[in-house]
Amino acid sequence: MSSNHKLDVGERRAAQGAGRSLRSVFIAVAVFYLTAGLLNGTYLYEDASKREFGKARMFWMSVTQPLAEASNILKLHLFRDQVEKVRKE
Repeated sequence: MSSNHKLDVGERRAAQGAGRSLRSVFIAVAVFYLTAGLLNGTYLYEDASKREFGKARMFWMSVTQPLAEASNILKLHLFRDQVEKVRKE
């Protein structure tokens, strides 16, 4: 490394072995998107059903149907309904 090169924060942390492992970051992101999908599953499915008929509509309806079913079974859509109700007040 040349004397003119300054280490940025990321390079210093990597050299020290600091920070999160890729696995833990991947798990955190996956949990975030799964939670978001479950909380919004019913609404994602409703939005997909309003799309123009075709392959894209069928794809999104098939992808969001399990999320909508899980959201309804777990009653997670009620939490979102309450949040929207509070936001409107």
